[in-house]
Amino acid sequence: MGASASKQKFQESIRVLTEVDVSPDDAEFWDELWKIPASAEEVFELITPEDARKLRDDRFDNLSTLFTQATAQLCQIVETPYNIYFDQALNCVRVLTRVLPFLLEKGMFALIMPSVIFVEFLHNTCVCYITFS
Repeated sequence: MGASASKQKFQESIRVLTEVDVSPDDAEFWDELWKIPASAEEVFELITPEDARKLRDDRFDNLSTLFTQATAQLCQIVETPYNIYFDQALNCVRVLTRVLPFLLEKGMFALIMPSVIFVEFLHNTCVCYITFS
């Protein structure tokens, strides 16, 4: 996928998240989101402050699922640390880094915590606990 096509695909995925409910079970959507190559600059350019606030205010379930899916993806990458997954891990971290300040802006991070995956590292093993509210 070329740079222009991947930017367009990423932007389309963000548009979908801000406009329609995306099921947590839609593995195809979520897997695709993390596989789209995007630099940190592109993530910050393509997820505008307006998009982040719209997710927070209008599609909170999508935002909660985004956090859960990204954290699950990171945990999976810790469990299977193959080079081919490292770009996906970077995308997860970049997206989380972009949207987290907008949760904190309204003091809403506590609302998402019950549905976020809690990760515990024991003896170099990543153990994920998923709780849903």
